[in-house]
Amino acid sequence: MQKKVYSASVTPLTAEGALDVEGLNRIFARNIRHGLDGIFILGSMGEWRCFDSAFRDRLVAESVRAVAGRTELLVGITDVTTEAALGNMRRIAGQAFDSYVFMLPKAAEGGDPVREVRTVLDAADRPVYYYHCPPNNGIELSLAQFETILSHPNLKGIKNSASNMWLRRELILLRREKRLAPILLEGQEWSADEALLVGYDGMLCGMGALGSKLMVGIARAVEAGNTAEAVRLQNRFIELFHGVYGKDLSTVWVGQKYALKCLGLCASEHTLAQPVSALTEPRRREIEACVEEFRDELD
Repeated sequence: MQKKVYSASVTPLTAEGALDVEGLNRIFARNIRHGLDGIFILGSMGEWRCFDSAFRDRLVAESVRAVAGRTELLVGITDVTTEAALGNMRRIAGQAFDSYVFMLPKAAEGGDPVREVRTVLDAADRPVYYYHCPPNNGIELSLAQFETILSHPNLKGIKNSASNMWLRRELILLRREKRLAPILLEGQEWSADEALLVGYDGMLCGMGALGSKLMVGIARAVEAGNTAEAVRLQNRFIELFHGVYGKDLSTVWVGQKYALKCLGLCASEHTLAQPVSALTEPRRREIEACVEEFRDELD
């Protein structure tokens, strides 16, 4: 079975904070050329928290045009409440994309996370990926809760960003034991090779806008049974991660956008999720050196 590779894309912006439509098209075209199976917009890396409804809806429309059916398009509907997420779903239901992606809002006392996820799954007019990310929302799920979610006919898969090796293996075993259909996608860049080697169906990572060629290389190496090459490429991927984000993760959003700008793919390093001041002159120089070192592996 071919391993799936998805990018959790950045949202390119102009220096004034408007949507960089030309940059969006260039980034997506490059990702498609590298062989990505799909692109996920409006996730954590896509700064979903920072945009109003009008911006989000335009981004979806422009992304549909940019992808033009050449790869899967996954659209995040996550919001501060599940009801707001359902509103996002209703507003974009007429657009031609493939799947929704939903992450539970931050934990609320007395809330039932499975009920919230099922509410979204029940309402969906197309497949849904559940984005599991306890570092973001503080919500952990038991295996019994995962089984309930995985059993829903509208669930296409899980993006697992829990950084939990135990959970990764238990979900593989649960799916096999219960003969469940949804796919499992690794969400953490530094463990993509491990996840694919032990049985995950693919990866969906936030470094995908920049590192799509390396990600696809890891997947193809695993498929070929070339573990040594998969590990080599994974280590290079982590080195790229460190060079762009910083080992202290000080330049996650601005760092990746600056690297994309250095490659001529987007107009600006501007983000709303992180102050541009985080991109100090020493960090700029380090990112420039990283892009130059990895140029062949990036393009």
